[in-house]
Amino acid sequence: MAAGTFRGFVCVSLPSDVRAFLEGFMAEARRGFPSFRFVSSENLHITLEFLGNEVSRAMVPRITHVIQESVAHVAPFELCLGTPSAFPSRGRPRVLYVGTDKGTDRLVELASKVRSGLVTLGFEADKPFQPHITLARRRRDRHEGEGPDERALWEKAFSRLRQGSLCWCVSQVFLMESTLTPAGAVYSELGRIALPEGR
Repeated sequence: MAAGTFRGFVCVSLPSDVRAFLEGFMAEARRGFPSFRFVSSENLHITLEFLGNEVSRAMVPRITHVIQESVAHVAPFELCLGTPSAFPSRGRPRVLYVGTDKGTDRLVELASKVRSGLVTLGFEADKPFQPHITLARRRRDRHEGEGPDERALWEKAFSRLRQGSLCWCVSQVFLMESTLTPAGAVYSELGRIALPEGR
């Protein structure tokens, strides 16, 4: 990575009770999914847009300002955890995640406004927005042959532990830096933008 740049993304964070629930679930799931590396609970989030691996640090104030203008008319809203699934949608899973339920339409609207604003700074989304919280990624050193239906096992494992629908109020958007290390990614907050009524 060039000096004066950072690997960045824009996201929605999760409250402590949702993190705690997912942390408990992942602690149980690790035993059943040894081919996957699970995300640390403090890193759980919903990405609105990945900005790239070499974003100029000098752009942080402009990025923050554009996001603030983009969400100026988006009020805080309730968002709930949804159902588990995996990427890609077919074939051998590479990413295990949980989606969102109530409030997803508002989340999509928020992501659309943020992405549209960032286009003015030259950031183009590399893929369509799909609301999800990544919980695990397949280890690169694992190349097993065909095994059990991991997708079905993942959905079954989550449904066993899920008790009611966990919801929270989305009232802020975060600009984050991601530093890759051998032990996993380390995230640092670079900017925080409140939705109008959440200031």
